[in-house]
Amino acid sequence: MIVDSAWYHASARGSEAMSIPDAARLSLRGPGFVWLAVSEPAREELDELSECFDLPALAVEDALEGHQRPKLEEYGDCLFVVVKAALYDQDSGQLDVVELDVFLGARYAIVVSRTAGGVLSGVRRRIDGHPAVTALGPMIVLWAVLDTVVDDGERVVDLLLDGAERIEQAVFQGDRDQSEAIYLHHRRVDRLGRTVHPVLAVFDTLERGEPVMSPEAVRALLRDAGDHARRLSEEVVMLSGRLEGLLSANLARVTVRQNVILQKVSSWAAIAAAPTVITGVYGMNFRHFPELGWPFGYAFALALMVAAVGVLHWNFRRVGWL
Repeated sequence: MIVDSAWYHASARGSEAMSIPDAARLSLRGPGFVWLAVSEPAREELDELSECFDLPALAVEDALEGHQRPKLEEYGDCLFVVVKAALYDQDSGQLDVVELDVFLGARYAIVVSRTAGGVLSGVRRRIDGHPAVTALGPMIVLWAVLDTVVDDGERVVDLLLDGAERIEQAVFQGDRDQSEAIYLHHRRVDRLGRTVHPVLAVFDTLERGEPVMSPEAVRALLRDAGDHARRLSEEVVMLSGRLEGLLSANLARVTVRQNVILQKVSSWAAIAAAPTVITGVYGMNFRHFPELGWPFGYAFALALMVAAVGVLHWNFRRVGWL
């Protein structure tokens, strides 16, 4: 369904709700362009968009099927761009990736999404916030989409970085194994990377003026957004490397804790073995055994066991095993 629409023309910015046929008719009325934001479209709605705006069939099929890699394709007078936006719920730890399919013509800009009303509203705010939106034409919508996606990605990276710092604190200040938490967080970062990295090729193409020449003002905006996208990509790579290092550090600390536990267990086992050996010797009940007839034999055996335990305990504490 259409969740947002507007007609940008020389004299005004019309934001009244409109149907797909009405939007198509407005796009033919002189200078300016029509903006449509479509969320969760049915097949019939995409077919109507294709018929009214003469959209390329292959691009419409891609938008219907979804799961496309970020790309930029030219179909005659229509430019088809696929980008992906990342949304992160910090409470649940769920990272969602939303695909945005953008159709750009001489007099229209259509953005199709299956969810992410927040992303579409962010695009609209950027469009309306630019003073020369009508003069810049539909390409300003593509900039708004890309800039929104990059800004949302930067917010997600900040949240993931906060999560990595919490995990890091748990690794170095806690006693529990954090392997699962690190792995799950690393998987979120990898998914974000698969969302961010491919869009750099789209920026490279647009900044070269291929396949369509944009107004210089839009190209300047695209270069700025492209710089942010490259910085975002570098931050994702660094965060991924940081988590890999954190996983190694966690494994090292787990190994150290296991060694400490093994040392303690071995120490107490050795301490317990000393009196066990002594009692075992004195319990063999041989007829001719030293100290059997000695009045102080029992006290001597106890003192020998206490001394053995004391010496072993002192020695293990000295070497740091206890």
